Amino acid sequence: MGSEPTTVCPGCGAVLPRSEWPDTPKYNASQECAEVAGELLGFEVENAVLLGYLHQLRIDAYGAQHVNPDAPRIGPVFALNGLYMFFERGSGNLDVRTAHGIMANSYDDWPRLVPPDQVGELTAYDVLTAGDVHQVESALLEWARQVWESWPDDDRETIRKLTVELVPERYFKR
Repeated sequence: MGSEPTTVCPGCGAVLPRSEWPDTPKYNASQECAEVAGELLGFEVENAVLLGYLHQLRIDAYGAQHVNPDAPRIGPVFALNGLYMFFERGSGNLDVRTAHGIMANSYDDWPRLVPPDQVGELTAYDVLTAGDVHQVESALLEWARQVWESWPDDDRETIRKLTVELVPERYFKR
C-alpha cells in the first residue's frame, strides 16, 4: 500500500487504500471495505461452481462483522442466525434464506446485539487476497467461523434459542 492514503474499517479494522466507493450506511464499514466486499462477491460469482455454496455464509459473516449500531436489530440477528445454521446445524444457502423469511414473518421483538470489540481476526480483504479459489474457499470458511465464535456466548445462545423456537427442524441438516 506504500504511502498512499489509507482508511481503517470501523467494523473489521482492515487498513485499506482510499477509494471512491459509495457510502454504505447499512453496515459499520468503511467505503473501502464495502468495495472489497463487492470484489469478493464478484470473485464468488466468477467461481460459482466451487464457491456458490458459501454465498449466504459470506453475506452473514460480513454482516456480523460490520454491525451498524443504528441499523434495525434484525440485521445482526439474521447474520448470526446464518452463521449458526451453517456451522452448528449444517444448513446451506436456501435453508438459511428460508429461515430468515420464516423468522421475519413470525417474530418482531429482536434482541439488541452489540458486537464485541473485535469480531474475528480475519477480514473480507484477507479472504479476497488469500490466493487461488481453493485458498479463498478455506479463508472464507475460517473467516466466518472466527466471526461466529467471536460473539459472546450469551448472544450465540440467544440466537440458538430463537432459531430453534422459530425455524422448523426440516431446515436443519444436523
